[in-house]
Amino acid sequence: MDANKAPRLHKESEMKLHRTSRLAVLAAVGLLLACGTRVHVAARNPALTLAPTCADAVPVYSDRDHVPYDYYEVALITAEGNSVYTGNGDLLKAVRNEAAGVGANGVVIDALGASHATVKVLGAAVGANDAERKAHAIAIWMPSDTARVREACTGK
Repeated sequence: MDANKAPRLHKESEMKLHRTSRLAVLAAVGLLLACGTRVHVAARNPALTLAPTCADAVPVYSDRDHVPYDYYEVALITAEGNSVYTGNGDLLKAVRNEAAGVGANGVVIDALGASHATVKVLGAAVGANDAERKAHAIAIWMPSDTARVREACTGK
């Protein structure tokens, strides 16, 4: 009889191990999703249909005065992420990738920042969704800059 119980105990502990492993994987996936950057194209210029570019061809300009060429506004892009896990660089990378996807060859940053209230940051650290880092940008297309874009995106 003891011989029959031993394999059963082994199976029960093996099942517990599998359950624990599954829970750990689900928790890790949930944490990664909570830490990720969410990007949204808020509006698009219906008059422009552009081929996608690559993020390397999308420089970031701090304001309209720094854009070196005449340009068309392609789309309004918003990005946000938990300020505990997401830095400004993560937001800019996400904005550049989204801008490239709509065919832009530049981005003008409208706003970039985070709430700095200590209470909100602590809340985000324990799982609340109220401490956000946000970016608002305008994806632009500069017709005079297409040669640089072609070179930057070759092989990508």
